[in-house]
Amino acid sequence: MNFPQSLSLISLVGRLLCAGVGIATFLPAAARGDVKMPSIFGDHMVLQQGMKLPVWGKADPGEKVMVSVGGAQGSATADEQGRWRVDLDPLPVSAQPVVLEVRGAGNTLKFSDVLIGDVWICSGQSNMAFTLGHASNASTEIPRANDDQFRLFRVARKVAYEPQSDCAGKWEICTPESAAPFSAIGYFFGREVQEKHHVPVGMIGSYVGGTPAQAWTSLEGLQAEPSLKPRVDEFLYTKVNRDKLKEQYESVTLPAWKKARETKKDKRKPMDPSDAQWMPTGLYNGMIAPLIPFTIKGVIWYQGANNMPNAMEYRTLFPAVIKDWRKQWGQSDFPFLFIQTSLWPNKKGEEYMPGIREAQLMTLSVPVTGMTVSIDLGDKDNAHFKNKADLSHRLFLNAEHVAYGKDLVYSGPIFKTMKAEGDKLRLSFDHTGSGLIIGSAPSDKLGVPSAPPASTLNGFAVAGSDMKFVPANAVIDGNTVVVSSDKVKQPVAVRYGWADAPEVNLYNKEGLPAATFRTDSLPLPVRDAKKSHISLPEE
Repeated sequence: MNFPQSLSLISLVGRLLCAGVGIATFLPAAARGDVKMPSIFGDHMVLQQGMKLPVWGKADPGEKVMVSVGGAQGSATADEQGRWRVDLDPLPVSAQPVVLEVRGAGNTLKFSDVLIGDVWICSGQSNMAFTLGHASNASTEIPRANDDQFRLFRVARKVAYEPQSDCAGKWEICTPESAAPFSAIGYFFGREVQEKHHVPVGMIGSYVGGTPAQAWTSLEGLQAEPSLKPRVDEFLYTKVNRDKLKEQYESVTLPAWKKARETKKDKRKPMDPSDAQWMPTGLYNGMIAPLIPFTIKGVIWYQGANNMPNAMEYRTLFPAVIKDWRKQWGQSDFPFLFIQTSLWPNKKGEEYMPGIREAQLMTLSVPVTGMTVSIDLGDKDNAHFKNKADLSHRLFLNAEHVAYGKDLVYSGPIFKTMKAEGDKLRLSFDHTGSGLIIGSAPSDKLGVPSAPPASTLNGFAVAGSDMKFVPANAVIDGNTVVVSSDKVKQPVAVRYGWADAPEVNLYNKEGLPAATFRTDSLPLPVRDAKKSHISLPEE
């Protein structure tokens, strides 16, 4: 059947219909619905070695999709919603590029330069979002950031009310241009994994500064913990009233801020509560859900500061994040490595950060987790310290043990037991390595050596039955520390580094600092157990 070239598409379709010819037989394949894939699949990506590999996307309902990569292949049929998924057999490490081919009825997608190695997600708030370009050794690291076996994927910031199927982002080969805006911790960690294990490494960066843990948890994960109901209520209220909240923001909040800004009383622009990064489950929906179920080796996490007002809640909330992600991925207990919060500028008097560090320490009870201590790093006047290289190496040591099964000293001393000896208390520790020492933090400045260690242990305090803590004399005795004070004749409790920005210097000989701790159980300061960023109606 021949048609004159001048015939319009509309008139052509009309004639075909009149002739009883179906449009599907005439229109090109693209109009029938091509196979589509989320952006986590792309050229230059890294696929996880040694595990089942889910590959998924959209197609026409009932359409058969064929998938193949590196010798593995499989097929699936799209369901009624057009969703399909193929679980490929595990693949061995491949430093030589392969092609992932996805073939549907109307089109074929080919992703080239695909490597098979280890894939890690780095997530959290501002210190994880802190870029390589701002690190203390950026001037020397960025020029050497050329590694074809190291790939980076940055997830664009997105707050959403429902779990999203896709996100904005693309895989990039590690170059000075792609590495500079990437997480410094993610970069240093991934590079060391690649160099020490000689496998291709892919780092997926999904982080936003100034965010609480509830923002990174699914609604299902929050609902699974009864004590987190206030966070569920906050999300549901925001979702139902988002138009009202947005209108109030634009008509009242913004004008008030602009007026205050004119008099220099308030320079920081307030966030729209209907699209704020602190909204419970919002960042999970927009920045984590689109990555699931992409197979990963594990997660590195740095977050906690924005949950300071309620450290008791964080004891439940942080483990809930880990449990939730593992459940959503359906990939068993993948390694979840986290950094205990560092020095925090104390501007309001009350000490909230110690309780967060304590909650993080308690989270080590969750299987297949590891904690990296950063209390000796940073600046008491600036929470965003620049020495991310030393911190990332400590994190790598954790990964060596937890994720890669190596037998090595991977942690600094962690308090184990306390024994009363007259007017003294003797403390014993796990992870003493080759022995306990008085140490000093690595320098935060490029080319500047660490300060020499102090002559005495700092950061210890003791209390009697009145629970009034005073600075203690602390002495290393073998692999224990003995503490005492002339002001406390019968000490019953001890604290170490119990401050927002403490001066501490207990290390093991491998150079890893001790985690802060306390032996008492006095109530923690709480601003408001049900505090939300919006005004919820009274129950």
